[in-house]
Amino acid sequence: MAERDQYFLGHSVVEQQRLQQQARDLADESRRFFEQIAIPTGAHVVEIGCGPQGCLGILADRVGPTGAVVGVEMSEHAVELARGFVAEQGLANVEVRHGNGKATGLPRASFDLATARLVLVNIPEPEDVVTEMAALVRPGGVVALHEADWGMVLCDPPLPAWDTMIRAFLGYSQANGIDHLIGRRIGRLLRTSGLKDVRINPLLHIYDVHHSRRTLFPEFARNLRDRMVTNGFMTEDEFGSCHESLERHLADPDTLVIWAYFQAWATKP
Repeated sequence: MAERDQYFLGHSVVEQQRLQQQARDLADESRRFFEQIAIPTGAHVVEIGCGPQGCLGILADRVGPTGAVVGVEMSEHAVELARGFVAEQGLANVEVRHGNGKATGLPRASFDLATARLVLVNIPEPEDVVTEMAALVRPGGVVALHEADWGMVLCDPPLPAWDTMIRAFLGYSQANGIDHLIGRRIGRLLRTSGLKDVRINPLLHIYDVHHSRRTLFPEFARNLRDRMVTNGFMTEDEFGSCHESLERHLADPDTLVIWAYFQAWATKP
């Protein structure tokens, strides 16, 4: 029997396009993150939940031709897209595998770095992924995470429709085992996985009216619309009214949109 994919936002064509845009939007921030970790040339690296692109190109550049990068992805369609990206970019040191980030089947203690970006916020039992990542790195290796925190997703001026949609969105998340506050918790997850020297970067994003990530919240809500309505978190009319109000509010250049993220990394003893 096929293994059930628990990724919260699904794997539609639109979602894959969003993830490709996300890779472009977050590229500079991820480069700075990996510079802080000081990944050496020749390192062996694994990215869990790489999606259609993830950080594969950035990591390939970082480890150089003598290094190796393995991407692990649950969605077969995303794997195809990632392999197409690797071929198009000529990344000879990158391999993309179809697999479960909670049980990759990769050799234990064989990587210098295991990393994941905006994966844990979309799956139940995120600690299982961190445990797997800790098992994959060798002593002295690093586990690095980059996660969102929905408790710090805000707009100003306040909007009642924003609050209503947030409550429904987070209620649906919790009912499906998703920890919407995972960003603030990743340092603790690293420690409880037996890693040491935990370091944390707080990140605050302000998205102006022209930024592609400004409308992430209504996009996510639209992605989950049928499921939230079917499961009674909102009525069809409530959803439509809130969504229209959100779009109008975000189209106003004077509306401030704030998202909070955390990066954390730690070393295996």
